[in-house]
Amino acid sequence: MKSKILFFIAVLVIGYWILDIPSALADGCTNQYGATVECPSTNIVINKKVRFPTNVQLFVENLTSSDPAYSPKDEVEYDVAVTNTSNVNFPTVTVIDIFPQYMTFLSGPGRYEAAHNTLTYEISDLKAGTTVHNRMLVKVKDASVFPANQDITCDIINTATATGPGGQSDQDTSALCVQTKVLGAKTLPVAGFEDNMIIATFAAIGEMGILLILMGRKRIV
Repeated sequence: MKSKILFFIAVLVIGYWILDIPSALADGCTNQYGATVECPSTNIVINKKVRFPTNVQLFVENLTSSDPAYSPKDEVEYDVAVTNTSNVNFPTVTVIDIFPQYMTFLSGPGRYEAAHNTLTYEISDLKAGTTVHNRMLVKVKDASVFPANQDITCDIINTATATGPGGQSDQDTSALCVQTKVLGAKTLPVAGFEDNMIIATFAAIGEMGILLILMGRKRIV
């Protein structure tokens, strides 16, 4: 019986080190007293918003075709909020922000990778129950990169992902529209038959007037 107990304890110890549980806890979260604890599997929330085109103070989840649209070469500002909804502190949270192909990065925290149009930054010591906001500024590219057969391009989506120290993560997107062509008539309407008749009538009257003036001058002479 004693040998079975010792064998069971040995299995637990070996499994403990094989699974590298100490390292996992070392990279984990801390409670309100600063003790290292295992991170919860969820409890991290990210919220991505875009600035309303006609109101610099307003940020919304998405912009659709029924909302005001951005134009080529406009600057667009995003707000990313990351919230720790758990009861433990997160030493580090990594945020990866992927910008749409129609956008060029201008400014924001962290490291920008132009090859993938991606911004990566870290939030240190995200305490339980707190939210951290970060702003990113991008610029809409020239109209030549948008579909030529469309006046407006929508569903231009920005994707942001937050990942905590225990692997817990959350993702959110924000969409907008870009108006690439000015709506409305761009050329003068083609004159119809009735319009041409009116123009011809006025031209004939003008010619008769000139002829009468010339004849009057000859009489005077």
